[in-house]
Amino acid sequence: MEQSAGEVKYCIIGAGASGLAVAKNFRQRGIPFDCIERESEVGGLWNEATGAGRVYKSTHMVSSKEFTAFDDYPMPDDYPLYPNHKQAMAYLHDYADHFGILDAVELNTSVESLERWDDGWKVQIAGERTPRKYAGVVIANGHHEIPRMPDIPGRFTGEFLHSVAYRHPSQLAGKRVLVVGAGNSGGDIAVDAVHHAKSTYHSMRRGYYFVPRFLLGIPIDDVIDFVEKFRLPRWLRQRMFGLGYLLAVGPNWRYGLPTPEHRILDTHPTVNSELPVMVAEGRLTIKPDITGFSGSRVSFADGSEVDVDLVVAATGFIPQFPFFDQSQFFDDARRPKLQLNVFHPEWDDLFVVGLINANGSMWRVADYQAQLVSGFIQTCESAPQRARAFRTRIAAADRRERSKRFLQTERHRLEVDYHGYSRLLKRLARKLAALTVRQDAAAKPAINEDLNDGNMETEAKRMRAA
Repeated sequence: MEQSAGEVKYCIIGAGASGLAVAKNFRQRGIPFDCIERESEVGGLWNEATGAGRVYKSTHMVSSKEFTAFDDYPMPDDYPLYPNHKQAMAYLHDYADHFGILDAVELNTSVESLERWDDGWKVQIAGERTPRKYAGVVIANGHHEIPRMPDIPGRFTGEFLHSVAYRHPSQLAGKRVLVVGAGNSGGDIAVDAVHHAKSTYHSMRRGYYFVPRFLLGIPIDDVIDFVEKFRLPRWLRQRMFGLGYLLAVGPNWRYGLPTPEHRILDTHPTVNSELPVMVAEGRLTIKPDITGFSGSRVSFADGSEVDVDLVVAATGFIPQFPFFDQSQFFDDARRPKLQLNVFHPEWDDLFVVGLINANGSMWRVADYQAQLVSGFIQTCESAPQRARAFRTRIAAADRRERSKRFLQTERHRLEVDYHGYSRLLKRLARKLAALTVRQDAAAKPAINEDLNDGNMETEAKRMRAA
């Protein structure tokens, strides 16, 4: 898109849920932007029709519609409590249309590289000869692009695929299936396999908490949200949620599932009501970590072996932004260097939105991040000294967030505590808004002084120019 003379724009990369949230907040704040989307439609990983889609036929939300939808745009009343991926996609499209950002997205447009330029950024778009120049960049293209493949000794002669290539239960039909990984996708695919495969095995490296979607007929996130309102200390929440799990599900060993060796808040729980029951019924066989392949035979850490036709690796993704130096975003252990997973520690005009895992609505968190980013950009423009001082708050908040311990696994590199993190983002956004109000108030005496000096004509011209 062409930039008008004197216009200073931001570049938003990605038009999934996170990119749309940024675009909405920028539009409401009057921050000019281009939103660049590689695919032919918005929606990101929820759009099964594009290469970015990461959904399959049985995909449903793991958080209820009330606690998934953006705060300022509820889901339709006729949606079920746990919408499917087609309904989620329709909702995101309607969200973009409702806030007038659908037409602001450049589809089929891919970013090849970012380069620092004076006080801004040069963005090279595929097929364009000249890089575009922007005042700043917000990266919001997600972290589900590059599959993380397990490193397993030996050679497997059957079919091996990552969950990114799974679309329909017909891929499992009549086969001996082994699912690797017990996150939400792994649990869903294992349940699909029980219904369609000849036999199903599920390899789990450790014990997991399998949280049901309902407790006493109430969506589980509604129950959790009620408890979180009391702002209890972490140790007490650990005990309460641990006891709640025992009451709602019971001990894992009763089903034939491995017992977790960690506390319930130390990991990202798997939301799945069916899997424990299928294990208890003998329709799903649990196996420990894989130690090797030999033809169609798979060996496990307990010494057992099975023959399978298909291995599905639901082992997650490697976060990466291929258009810029990865060392600017991640350390050697692939942990994000970004403050609060959003703010670049050196540059005030480079942000990332959506680079987290959370036990709650990613959409809402992206919206809260976008509110904070847009407020910070405006403060940088109106009160740069206050903005620089505010960075110390962000740095301090980041240190506190990093002190919250999760299980040290690849899966938890981006993990945050949804409720605490969301409250923090909203609190920081309010403080930024207060800074802006104080800045405006501080400017009023100067205006009144001009008027008292008889400079009304000068002031009138200044206001018209503004």
